[in-house]
Amino acid sequence: MALNLQHQTAAEFAARFWLRVRRAQDTDKVLFGKLCAWLIARITAGDITDVQARTSFNTVFGRSLTAGQWTTLKTSRIQPAGDRYNAMRAEGAL
Repeated sequence: MALNLQHQTAAEFAARFWLRVRRAQDTDKVLFGKLCAWLIARITAGDITDVQARTSFNTVFGRSLTAGQWTTLKTSRIQPAGDRYNAMRAEGAL
């Protein structure tokens, strides 16, 4: 099921999402993990494709990651952060 956005475009949402991820990465590790977990869940559910996530990431961060580079980033940084967040939630630590 696609995201149902009523007050912003998908591109505006993606830009806001990645900017929030960028800020949380340095200041709020719990929020960073929560955002990563949310992104992985949306990709897994098919709401967002890897191409859409990579394209918006590249736009916001001024990068030009290839599909392979995105997969490496997703599996080595984004997925583990989301997994740590989900594990803390499951343990009742949050």
